[in-house]
Amino acid sequence: MKINIIMNRLYFLFFALLLINCSEGDLIEISVDDLNGDLENCSNENDNTFVFFVIDQDINRSLSLNFTDTSFEIIPENVSEISIDEPTVITLNTTSNQFIYREFDTSINGTEYFCNSIPVSGITVTQELISSNGTAEISYMEVTSSTTETTYSRTVTLKDITLEGNGIAIRKQSLVLGLDNITIPN
Repeated sequence: MKINIIMNRLYFLFFALLLINCSEGDLIEISVDDLNGDLENCSNENDNTFVFFVIDQDINRSLSLNFTDTSFEIIPENVSEISIDEPTVITLNTTSNQFIYREFDTSINGTEYFCNSIPVSGITVTQELISSNGTAEISYMEVTSSTTETTYSRTVTLKDITLEGNGIAIRKQSLVLGLDNITIPN
């Protein structure tokens, strides 16, 4: 009986020491959920590259989806190119189709930074996380229609992504990058 009490106390002491000595390391607080900005986009038709991006000027952060696709257009020329039944699915990787989280040392102009073939100088990226997997889904829903034009709501959603960089990994099951409206003449 006395041996059981001593053993129980030793187990408790060992467990308490284990809890005290365990460390999660430095607490790194990166949130990709709460950026406060509008979904913007641009394309380079010469090499079929596209980018959707959101910039939060208050905290100098951005989220961007960069991808290459020969069949996708930012603003389709006619309604037949938009599928409201099935989203356009883009498989993410670490090279050509990337979802990227960035923090900057200063505020940036998204069009100048993401849409020029040579980005503006004098901006330092202080933190960068790049997707290693997952998918991006671009879906459309008809909002209004008239005899002259149709307006669609476009939503960019990222699914099952892992953002990695500098010893950090963030896993998200679903993240809505943003939505915008596009109007197409009928």
